[in-house]
Amino acid sequence: SRVYLVRFLESTWFIWVSQMNHIPMNIDYDKNKDWVSTQLHATCNVNQSLFNDWFTGHLNFQIEH
Repeated sequence: SRVYLVRFLESTWFIWVSQMNHIPMNIDYDKNKDWVSTQLHATCNVNQSLFNDWFTGHLNFQIEH
């Protein structure tokens, strides 16, 4: 039962951390950009704060990641 609680919390954390850098960006597939440019336009950094740095393990700097 503890394992399920830990897995639930872990999966919720993982989804929150991984999606907050990708969801807010608009992607226009018709511009025929190279892969790197598309990735830079499809991700964003999340504001730095002590909480964000700790909570995301510094993955809030998605572009550099």
